[in-house]
Amino acid sequence: MKFKEWVIELFKDERGSISVKPVIAMIGALFLCITMILNSFSHADFAPSPELVNAVMLITGIGMGADTLDKFSHKKKEETEG
Repeated sequence: MKFKEWVIELFKDERGSISVKPVIAMIGALFLCITMILNSFSHADFAPSPELVNAVMLITGIGMGADTLDKFSHKKKEETEG
């Protein structure tokens, strides 16, 4: 499996289609990481509001948690031959 295929598989749900929850979680996580890195090099005057950072962190956490619950709660039932 190539890296590109592996990344695409990360964003798929149990049916094999792209799910919105992991995409939103990944975008939120990237946004938080980039914001924190840029904050470490800038003055305190340019810092984002703590409420904004907490809101993005909450949305990211919910997206990751919901995706994790989906992966473990919808297991495929195998049909037995008889």
